[in-house]
Formats: sequence, structure tokens, C-alpha cells
Amino acid sequence: MFWSWRCIKLFVIAAFITTLFTMPATTYGFQTPMKMPMPTPTPTRTVQSPTPKPDMTGIKSSGDASKKPVPSATPTPMPGMAQTPTTSPDMKDMKSSGTSSQAAIMGYNMMGAAGLVPHGVMVGMAGRWMVSYHFMIDRLEGNLIGARRVSEASVLTNFEAAPTDMTMQMHMFMVMYSLTNKFTLMAMLPYTRMSMGELHRDGTRSTERSEGIGDVELRANYVLYKRRDLRHRFLLNAGVGLPTGSINRRDAEGARLEYPMQPGSGTFSVIPGFTYLGQAVPWAWGAEFMPTLRIGRNSNGYTLGNRYQPSFWGGRQMTPWLSLIARFDGDIWKNIKGADATLDPSTEPTKDPLLQGGRRLDFTFRANIHPPEGVLNGHAFLIDVVKPIYQSLDGPQLRRRWAVRLGWHWEF
Repeated sequence: MFWSWRCIKLFVIAAFITTLFTMPATTYGFQTPMKMPMPTPTPTRTVQSPTPKPDMTGIKSSGDASKKPVPSATPTPMPGMAQTPTTSPDMKDMKSSGTSSQAAIMGYNMMGAAGLVPHGVMVGMAGRWMVSYHFMIDRLEGNLIGARRVSEASVLTNFEAAPTDMTMQMHMFMVMYSLTNKFTLMAMLPYTRMSMGELHRDGTRSTERSEGIGDVELRANYVLYKRRDLRHRFLLNAGVGLPTGSINRRDAEGARLEYPMQPGSGTFSVIPGFTYLGQAVPWAWGAEFMPTLRIGRNSNGYTLGNRYQPSFWGGRQMTPWLSLIARFDGDIWKNIKGADATLDPSTEPTKDPLLQGGRRLDFTFRANIHPPEGVLNGHAFLIDVVKPIYQSLDGPQLRRRWAVRLGWHWEF
């Protein structure tokens, strides 16, 4: 039944993506790709001045010759007089749009269409800033050994306590600045709040809580290659993680909390990687690989396992203010090297350094809202709904059930 239910979920997700991205763009109000407005040339008309006639004043003529000519509504240009060219409607629109239209066109030509570049990636437009805030809720419930679900009673046969569920809330603050059209700097500060429920052998339940600042990350990306039409772009990423998060959070009795409940790593990290961006408006696609490599051991005698995060995505701009993106995010994290001497691995699986690794594949559906004009121009909002497709954990270890992410960023 487990495999059949998994197949049903995969089929529903595939059908939804196929239906969403194969519908005509006009269904959602998007007509044509964004293009730079070009003025319509006005054909030049050469007006020939009439041949001057001799003054006939005072000379009488017979018949209708005595009738006076009817004056024309448009004055006849005199020979040698400068003529004012007719202004086309497109030129009027260009003048009325002013600097804002030119800035929008420049931003599109250098950075890509709004909503099709992932949050956290800013390229082009030297001298521009971006500030960002993300809030994420991650819900874990039930234990896995490998990909197999195990009951709490089964966990209690080997340990004195079993984790039952965990809720993590994370606030992420980010600032980015483009030094040049190709080189961008970024700083990220996380703040996490965690609570984990436990079931003990005697039938009692307890909840452990922890919160604090995590490890600050300083990153940079550089555009190695881009086509003039931005159809393909390759970015090189480099970064470092600083041990600003605590690894000494304690419970109500004063004992040090287990590994997953500590906000920090206690060590420096190296964060290399690469990003590929592709687009053909209203479509976009891309891939990214971002490993986190730990350096040395922390003051408590252990090193968190390295982490490897590949991602693939595809998206479509449905309207000038809405883009929808489907992502597949992989996550592979290794077991802990070393051990905290104050944690007894026989009491709980969360205290065993050899039961902390795992791998997971998540499907993320994102709605990206980016107002093209008005007071919110330059701001963007995102809503992510995350659902795991596959998990295999070196458990017993809590599995992810779902996650939701809300985000805002302001570029100026």
C-alpha cells in the first residue's frame, strides 16, 4: 500500500504540472513576451508649394471667376517655411512613460523578467541592493529507518525515549548588493525556534524547546557566461559559514540538548556551488548545486556532516504580476563525526551521532507575486508549499511531513 500511495502522489503531481504548464499563456492574461517598445516611424510627406500667380486684384473676370476661394482649415505652408513633423502615438507613449519605463526595460535586459529569477539570486544592475525576509515552518512527525516507517514502541525497545514530532520555525534575513553587473555579495542571518515532543518508556511525554541565532553565511556569485538575450546564464557561487549559532542550548534540568536541537554548528563551513539560469519569456528553468563543507571540530568535540543540495526548477510567467514555479530540491546530509561527551547515545536516537544522516527529495510549488507598477513596484512576495516525495534516513529519525515558506524582498 505504501508504494501504491506513493505512485498515486507522483501521478497527481505530474498531471498537475503538465496541465499547468501546457495551458496557453493567454488563459492567465499574459499575451506576449515583454519587449522594448519601439516608436512607429511616421512616413515623410513632401509638400510642394503652389506656383505663385500674379495679383489679379482689380481685374474683372466673367462667370465664376469673381467667386472668392474658400480658405483651407490647414494653412498652406509657404516656400522655405520649416514644417513640424507629426508625432506618432508610440512616441507620445514613450515620452509619457519617462524614466520608469527605461529603467524597467534596462532591468529586464540585464536581470531577466520579473518573477523568473529565483529568490536569493540577483545578477546585473551594478549598484543595486536587495533586502529579503523569509519565514518557514517545517513539520516533522513519525520515525523512519531508511525509507521504512517504524512505530514509537519499536524505537523504545532500543532507547529510553523516542522523538514523536518536531516543529521548526525559521526567520531568515538577507541583504544583497551588486558590485558590478556580474559580481554580487550576500549576507544571511537565520533565527530558529524549535520544539520536539518525546515519549518515554514509562509512558510519560515531554517537550524540549530551543531557539537562537544560527550560523551567519557570507556568499558571493559571479556570472561566468550569459547570452545577450539571457536565454542561458552560468553563475559561480562561493561562500563561508561563520560559527555564530550556539551549540550549548540546555533543557529545563540544565542538561545539554541533543544535536538537532542546537541552532549552530560550532565550526566554519565552506559553501561553493554553481547556478544555471535559462529563460525564454514567459518560460524559465534552472539548476543549482550548493554543498556545505564543514571544517574542523567544534568546542564540544564533533563536526556536523557535510550537506549537498541539488535543485532543479521550471516556471512560467502567467501574468505581468504572477509567476508559478515547480521545484525539485534534493538534500543529502552525512552523519556526525566525533561526539559530544555529555550526550548518552543509548538514551535517545537524537543523541547518537551515527543516526543523524539522511537523504530527501522535496517537491515545491511556488507562487511568486511581483507587482509591475505602483507603490509595490520593486517588491516581490512568494508562497512555497513543500511536500517530500522520497525520504531515507539513518534512523530512527523524524521524517518531514510538510513545510511552508513565506517570503518578501525589496530591490532598489
